[in-house]
Amino acid sequence: MHIIRQAETTDVEKIADFLNKAEVKVEGLEEWLDYFLLMETEEDQALIGTIGIEPFEKVGLLRSMILSKGTVEDILFLIQQALKLAKEKEMDAIYCSVTNQYSLQLFQLLGFQRIDMDDIPHILKESNGVKSVFTVDKSHFMYIPMNIVDK
Repeated sequence: MHIIRQAETTDVEKIADFLNKAEVKVEGLEEWLDYFLLMETEEDQALIGTIGIEPFEKVGLLRSMILSKGTVEDILFLIQQALKLAKEKEMDAIYCSVTNQYSLQLFQLLGFQRIDMDDIPHILKESNGVKSVFTVDKSHFMYIPMNIVDK
């Protein structure tokens, strides 16, 4: 069984180590820690998954979704919890970048829709995280309006 909880300031080093092992680079994690979730084992609180939302005014960008072990159901649950968090934070929409067909289908199951790069909000386009995605071939942007997400 897994526990999903909101990250706390005492978790920063634990998160950074976990992301480094997965070779994921995150700048400014402390600034958006309130939008970061951890998935841990119930037995020993070992960190097995993370997901974060980098906030940009009323929209957010899904970041750092890493699962060291788990099922498709675990992935779906982790994303759903991030969407609930975004709704609690009164965000209008969440955006993400996917690079393969499997991920595309997974996000579509949750209600995400593909979006043309030209239609991405300007504030997101200024983000270093988004700019780096523009350079990835076969990357697709998707979004989900929060008004369709249940609390």
